[in-house]
Amino acid sequence: MERTHITPSRKRRYSGEQNKRTLGRGGDDGDDDDDDNNSYATLGEGNTARRKSTPIGSNDENTTVPRPCEPSQPAHKIEMGGRDEEYFRSLYSTEPDFYHLGLKYPEFGAMLRDGAHLDFTDPAAVVQLTKTLLREDFGLHIQLPPDRLCPPVPNRHNYILWLKDLLDSTSSSYSQGHEPERRVTGLDIGTGASSIYPLLGCVQRPTWHFIATDIDADSLASARANIRRNHLESRIRIVDRTAPDPLIPLDDLDIETIDFAMVNPPFYASDAELLDLAAQKAQPPHSACTGAPIEMVCEGGEVRFVERMISESLVLKDRVQWYTAMLGKQSSIDILVDTLKKHGVNNFAITTFIQGSRTRRWALGWSFLTRRPSLGASRGCGSFATKRMLPPITAITISGPAIEIHTNPIPSLQKALCDAAESLDLRSWVWDEQRLYGVGFADGNVWSRAYRRRKAEEVVVKHETTAPPRDVAACVFGFSVSIQPDHPDQPRGSPTVILRWLQGDDESLFESFSGVIRRCLRAGATRPV
Repeated sequence: MERTHITPSRKRRYSGEQNKRTLGRGGDDGDDDDDDNNSYATLGEGNTARRKSTPIGSNDENTTVPRPCEPSQPAHKIEMGGRDEEYFRSLYSTEPDFYHLGLKYPEFGAMLRDGAHLDFTDPAAVVQLTKTLLREDFGLHIQLPPDRLCPPVPNRHNYILWLKDLLDSTSSSYSQGHEPERRVTGLDIGTGASSIYPLLGCVQRPTWHFIATDIDADSLASARANIRRNHLESRIRIVDRTAPDPLIPLDDLDIETIDFAMVNPPFYASDAELLDLAAQKAQPPHSACTGAPIEMVCEGGEVRFVERMISESLVLKDRVQWYTAMLGKQSSIDILVDTLKKHGVNNFAITTFIQGSRTRRWALGWSFLTRRPSLGASRGCGSFATKRMLPPITAITISGPAIEIHTNPIPSLQKALCDAAESLDLRSWVWDEQRLYGVGFADGNVWSRAYRRRKAEEVVVKHETTAPPRDVAACVFGFSVSIQPDHPDQPRGSPTVILRWLQGDDESLFESFSGVIRRCLRAGATRPV
């Protein structure tokens, strides 16, 4: 076994060449229950609580007459005032305080009734809410055309948070955390008039860059203006596409690899379906829904759109680390997971975005690499998913009866874990005593009796020279193990061991290895150090 350093992140190649073609627009979504803007519908109910508080290339420019919603205003520099990850993750955990927002932003205050209530059926009020939340919570200044979708900020923010979890838990450094120096490039398919996803991503992660595509000239013009308005031209590249073009234009743009692709596809399969579903609703919508048919309708709806994305991914494979999509129907997730399984894709993730009491969205991600996402990122769907559609479990907690606690449990657990790892023919094992955290890699089931018997029978020839370090990325199994001295679900002073599946295609290896660790802990934790 070699005690190696974890392989550093691979550098990615990008091109500054421009492409004037355009791409299939993914609209801004639908829902089983209501229209897209309804994720705002509950924000005003009982609203009294105060909230807790190497460039890609220049944009492709077409000669476009500015729309009325895009006045010639000075660009605004984003000022985040040291807001960190914890700040972004706590956003919208409580309702925005409309009263105080109205005092701070008069243009929003003018939309309020009795100083604290917003009419969500008024399109102008909904647009002003989006602009105000983006300015207050993210330091972003945008303008939105009246005839294009107005994106609900909390819903879009949830998608970005999930992407951060996916990428952080599957980085090539195996750190399982935010790496501030890691450069990330994502593709936003159908960026829309707001270009909200690239804007939110760039504010939260200073090393993130985006390629943003669309087929709608009006949306593209508005998106470019919003990017200029926030001084993000060097980090967000707008690319015109046409409907027949590939959704993921890596070859057209001379780009080798990117970190993720995202899409919020059109929900409706036809104009008739859009009108029919609207007519079937017994109650008026809780929130105004602006938007053009090109944003909300495509042949076959969201399932057909994402199936097209899956088809392209089967060719591109690991040139994109994560392919992702946000969906408006749970039934769409069922169909698309079956499609992925049919093509042998077993590294996927599903989650649910819930905002307020009515609006729910689902998200699906899949990867052709073998690095496994965290349990929270891959199975964040609560009780809304059937067992058949769930991805493999990637983490287990060993606590309670599985660990015999005595006077000084931490050193005993640490010794038991390290003894277990070092007794195996691992390719690499690294233990951080300060963090109580270890990472290991193996070429297969090196803990089975058959393997140990075969190794014992082999004639080992020792060499004086040291073999060069081997890349752990090629290993068929990778894991991490950590000791949490005080787990929130355990009595104070009762440590917990978290075993995490980091890498590999074979779920049975993780299940088998977890049994080995459980047995070692039962035996080792009872022996005082």
